Amino acid sequence: MLWLRARMSFETFRRRDPVTDLSLQDFHLFVRLAESLSVAAVARERNEHPSQVSRALSRMETECGVRLFHRSTHGLSLTDDGCIFLEHAKTIAQDATRLADDLASRSNHVSGLVRISVACILAEYVLIPKLRDLVDRHPELNVSLHISDRQVDMSTEGIDIAVRAGIPPRDTHVARKLGSHRRALYASPAYLAARGIPRSPHDLVHHDLIANAAVNAHNQWPFDGDDEFSTLPVAGRILADNTSAIVSLTRANLGIGRINKVIGAELVAHGALTQILEDYEDTTEFDIAAVTLAPRNRVPKIRVCLDFLSECFREFRERA
Repeated sequence: MLWLRARMSFETFRRRDPVTDLSLQDFHLFVRLAESLSVAAVARERNEHPSQVSRALSRMETECGVRLFHRSTHGLSLTDDGCIFLEHAKTIAQDATRLADDLASRSNHVSGLVRISVACILAEYVLIPKLRDLVDRHPELNVSLHISDRQVDMSTEGIDIAVRAGIPPRDTHVARKLGSHRRALYASPAYLAARGIPRSPHDLVHHDLIANAAVNAHNQWPFDGDDEFSTLPVAGRILADNTSAIVSLTRANLGIGRINKVIGAELVAHGALTQILEDYEDTTEFDIAAVTLAPRNRVPKIRVCLDFLSECFREFRERA
């Protein structure tokens, strides 16, 4: 009888305080689900099967005794209880991150996971070829690369460092300049042999131009030295949604692409591409910066990654 009374008391306690068995990882998972509204997307981020994420969500709802999300074939949507839960989950997840950062900043020991967001072309040609040096130097450091040309929301997506070109940081961010770059026009030698070399911007209307499907501003090609033809709007027979693909398409003889000049110069040196219309090259420079959330740049694991990125982009400073 005493055991039964204690058991009943425990069950009453669980009903009064339903979140006691939830972990910090549960709160982080819930926040990401609320942001993406997609079990599949969160599963991909975590390198897990969607069923694992679904089970974790069902377990959270069971612990809380309420439904947190509506499910449909179109994805997830928050219930009223889910909206309330999200407010508290964000606070708990952010406070836990700040606590870990404060404790880590008191030590020089480098360990743990760092999430780095970087544009496709910078990842492929600058960061990845040198990443081995960083992980060899710090055996307890784990790096998660989020490779995309889109601008991320660092705080909601859990990004520690974002490498960005030409995007001014917010007031809550700290930016370390890594270098600067310009963009120029390139084509493969085989394409130019088949189609001819453009001698002025006017000639481009007779060529295949590769457009950016993700960032429409990149499809306004500016020129210096031609007062009648300062900007060319590019529709493009072929479009790609990231800058690395634009380089690949250009190298594959599919047309003329507008490419980061530091990377373009390297490909010219290897005979893969030829720069065109140099006399009309736009001289606008874009800063490349490593951006962190203001309180996090003191954390040892963040500091060593920032130093590493500075090393990676040395050429962007020397050629500027």
